[in-house]
Amino acid sequence: MTSQPPPENPFLSAYESFYNNTPLVTRMVFTSITTTYLISWFYDPSLMIANIPGLTIGKFQLYRIVISPFTCNQLLSLIFAYLSFVTSGNKIENLIGSTNFGALLLSFGIIINVIHILICGLLFVVTRNPMWLMQPSYGVWMLILAVIAAECAPADPSSKRRFFFMEVPTRFYPCVLLVFFALFSGGSIPIFYVVSIGVGYLYGFGKLDFIRIKGERRKQMEAGVLRKFTTRHGFVQGPTGGDWNFVDVESAPQPVSNNGNGTNASGQSGWAPTVFRSPDNSSSNTASRPTPAFGGSAGQKLGSSSSSSTRSRPSASSNNVRPDREAMLAAAERRALLASSRQSNDEAKEV
Repeated sequence: MTSQPPPENPFLSAYESFYNNTPLVTRMVFTSITTTYLISWFYDPSLMIANIPGLTIGKFQLYRIVISPFTCNQLLSLIFAYLSFVTSGNKIENLIGSTNFGALLLSFGIIINVIHILICGLLFVVTRNPMWLMQPSYGVWMLILAVIAAECAPADPSSKRRFFFMEVPTRFYPCVLLVFFALFSGGSIPIFYVVSIGVGYLYGFGKLDFIRIKGERRKQMEAGVLRKFTTRHGFVQGPTGGDWNFVDVESAPQPVSNNGNGTNASGQSGWAPTVFRSPDNSSSNTASRPTPAFGGSAGQKLGSSSSSSTRSRPSASSNNVRPDREAMLAAAERRALLASSRQSNDEAKEV
């Protein structure tokens, strides 16, 4: 009786697929918000992570400015974050590289939180209401809205993007999304949501280029402080040409391969996506190139005209077959004559 293998675990298979097919920074961000959601079953982590002006400035807990975007305490928010962030983050990270994408998310989170603190502080000074100092800003949606606004800002004015059953102008898509959130939240919109879209628009229109990491600086960081980060599974190399342009991901022509000279599929100079770098493989580009199954020139199929014409043409090696055979026959004849002469001499001696 043959034993059957145990049934495959669907949860393990889903995790392995997510791990193998998701770039490093996108995977780390989603893993972080998933972990904080699971922790929220027992304790709300936003109390210790959220950017609350009264605690961030009053008690000098500046770490909240950096880590507050990477949290989630609601299942619905986690599901929509997966549908929105993982897909969009996968495309953007493959276009601009893991280092650039990680620096972009950190910069967005810090700028949004600082502006949120300034607005709440100004409202406290004007109204003298201490509740403004307790307004939190946290959650991955501050990053998602900023990224969406940044990629929609430079889009063509005539381009459209589908929003459920209707199409809206791409440039106004983040505003429509904000109105949608307002309808589901009873008309109230958190301040940091508005700030997030504003920061994304500013970046998309080129007003925040100072947070962009230049090519040489990025290479120095990857060779230094980020050396171990570059060996992690899912790391995507940055643009080979140095700088990169943030464009609308939905309408941008997707490069088909990394050709090593910073040229994409449309022939424009800039970034090119690369395959994931394995943690134990230093040359990912060499490992990613498929090796031909047969020798000779690539791109010929069996039975094609190119392959048949190749067979019909005699090669240089086939021209040397006949002289080699003639030499072998001549040598065999000499050996036969020598053997027969020796045999006749032996017979004559016996007589």
